[in-house]
Amino acid sequence: MIPSQQPKGKLVGFKTLEERFSYYALDDGTILGVKPSVVKVYRAQNPDNSLASAPDGSPIYFYTTQNITQVLKPEEYRSFKHDGIDE
Repeated sequence: MIPSQQPKGKLVGFKTLEERFSYYALDDGTILGVKPSVVKVYRAQNPDNSLASAPDGSPIYFYTTQNITQVLKPEEYRSFKHDGIDE
């Protein structure tokens, strides 16, 4: 397998508006929380360095993420969720 080359792009600044965990009950009773977090955002560029757009004219972006995980006991998850905290 030949690794694909990352497209050419211009780094774009951003601010996080919301990030939430998804929770999964594992067969052994453990609760697994997973949250993707965007690290960098790029606006795609054409070979001539002009900004790329989709056929409908909308901008094209690509990004890199990092997965954040947490492992909870069932009682930790229950108390965590009852506090009204979702993250």
